[in-house]
Amino acid sequence: MTVSPARVVAAGFTGAVLVSASLGWLGMVWFGDLAAAEERLVEAESRLGNMQKQLNYQAELDKNKKEYAERVQTIQEIAKSRRLWSKFCDELIDIVNNNGDTERHLAWFTAMNVKSDPKSGVTITIPGIVQGDDKSKIANLHEDLEAASFAAEVDKSDPSFRLDVDKKKVPAAALSFPLSLQFKPPAPPVKAAPAKGKK
Repeated sequence: MTVSPARVVAAGFTGAVLVSASLGWLGMVWFGDLAAAEERLVEAESRLGNMQKQLNYQAELDKNKKEYAERVQTIQEIAKSRRLWSKFCDELIDIVNNNGDTERHLAWFTAMNVKSDPKSGVTITIPGIVQGDDKSKIANLHEDLEAASFAAEVDKSDPSFRLDVDKKKVPAAALSFPLSLQFKPPAPPVKAAPAKGKK
């Protein structure tokens, strides 16, 4: 049986078309999958990059949290070693006023002088006056000062007084007294250990 050249050409052409179509289809499948895989890789790398940024941020937050905790501890230690002068003044005023009990003592201060020395502490000199000539009122005032909450950190001067008489005032007699309060120096603040990685 003889095959005509036209059939051979048609069969060859059909075969070439089928092979080309198959290769094209395989290429589309292969490169389509490759493109999808590359897209997924880009997305995964992007997510990984974002996660790495979040991880770095979290590590920085943890570091800041530790440093903040150390600072808070240092501030609290310094605060423990400091004296609250407003609290001292409030307590001193309460002692002098004595809730209005003038039978125990009626006293007032004429001045306040404060000297500070890092080694010896703070010295407060407060000259004052107790109304009347009853010496027990000076003793009562000193007893109240010794019972104050700040008394443990203070060396107080011994009671002394001078009788002053002024006929223009009623009552004419008053006992003037010097009062000196020597505060012990505060404990030196505790130095915090340097944070790791810092010199």
